[in-house]
Amino acid sequence: MTRSAKRKLAIVLALILVGAVALVAATTGLGEPGLPDGDVAFVDGVDDGSITQDDLDSAIQQAAAQSGLPKPPAPDDPQYDSLVQQAMQSLILAEWVKGEAADRGITVTQQDIDSELQRIKDQSFSSEKEFQKFVEQNKFSEADVQEQVELTLLRDRLEQAVVSKPTVSDDEIKKFYEVNIDSFKQPANRDVRVILNSSKQKAEQAKQALEADDSDASWKKVAKQYSQDQASKDRGGLLEGLTEGQGDPQLEQQAFSASEGEIVGPFKTDRGWYVIEVSAINPETTQSLADSSSAIEQQLVSSKQQQIATDFQSDFVDKWTPRTVCAPDETIELCSNFVAPETPTAPGQPTPPAVISRQPIEPGTSTISIDGSAQQGLPQGPQPPPTKNAEGQVPPGAVPLGPNGAPTGAPPGTTAPPTGAPPGTTAPPGTTAPPGTTAPPTTAP
Repeated sequence: MTRSAKRKLAIVLALILVGAVALVAATTGLGEPGLPDGDVAFVDGVDDGSITQDDLDSAIQQAAAQSGLPKPPAPDDPQYDSLVQQAMQSLILAEWVKGEAADRGITVTQQDIDSELQRIKDQSFSSEKEFQKFVEQNKFSEADVQEQVELTLLRDRLEQAVVSKPTVSDDEIKKFYEVNIDSFKQPANRDVRVILNSSKQKAEQAKQALEADDSDASWKKVAKQYSQDQASKDRGGLLEGLTEGQGDPQLEQQAFSASEGEIVGPFKTDRGWYVIEVSAINPETTQSLADSSSAIEQQLVSSKQQQIATDFQSDFVDKWTPRTVCAPDETIELCSNFVAPETPTAPGQPTPPAVISRQPIEPGTSTISIDGSAQQGLPQGPQPPPTKNAEGQVPPGAVPLGPNGAPTGAPPGTTAPPTGAPPGTTAPPGTTAPPGTTAPPTTAP
């Protein structure tokens, strides 16, 4: 090729390149690559990942309605920025859920949506008219209703795919039991019958009656006639499992120094005059591993599920934030182009660390729930790194199990609910939602 021909080819290529740049600038906007013209946000890797200004306007209307406002405030009102944050977060998370579900092959059909919507109506509303009133109050269109139900189903199926029930080995249960053995001990305690009365004379009369006959029937009769202790008077004065150091020290001093079957009193306390009889002395016991294993397994499963959710949360945010670009005026923490605002400091004071949102967020937060409570879902948003625990240690936030599965210090006979519940979130503190709705999540400033 001659030098002249090469020069002509270079000019042509340069012109083509200039044209391509002009085309990109016209369609995406210079300075915000990947954001189509007129959109407020775009999520790459999602079918139709554009979030339009109309989408945002509609979401702001809904956020205002859920906050109890008849209409959104003016843009110069500080509350308006909060509504924009809520609306943008809801819209972006919806796209993330759609994208994540698609990547995992999770789908829902129109029949699924129709069935779920009918279930919501049947369980949460007394009539179609009441449902339509709810839809109108919350500024939903029919398309909004369909999308929210679809997102609810996608989120639930995504959660099922991510947070399956983990297995717990016998060795893990045994290790937990051995490390937390004190939690499974029931301290020595006493069953004590008591008569309490503000009058010493009536307490003396009660004692005389019991010294003549201290049978169960007599105690029931005397307690009903003389005792002012509401916790025991209808039970023949019986207080079971009285543990030293956990109640009235004046009563305990007498109860734990008395012999079994000995009637003691009247003696004065801050509550009044007592007459007591120790009916049983119970030695310290330790619940066996066999009797504890079921409750331990529940707690370990819950802890593992929480860890799975935490790991997924971190991966989820790391995966989708770089794919999300937002217009400058609508940028929030979920956007790749978000820049945290600088916090002003007083002269001479050290610069505070950057504020990072720790508020759990639900992907595809639904504004339609079955019972008016916040939907259960996978928590999202930046979180602090998980704390490593020594093997067998109770995980943070978990309640050590005691005898019969009860938390340490729980009254005898109680059963501890599973702790470290499977991932799920509630409406953020300070937010409210009308019946049947989930308050939109908020982002820390």
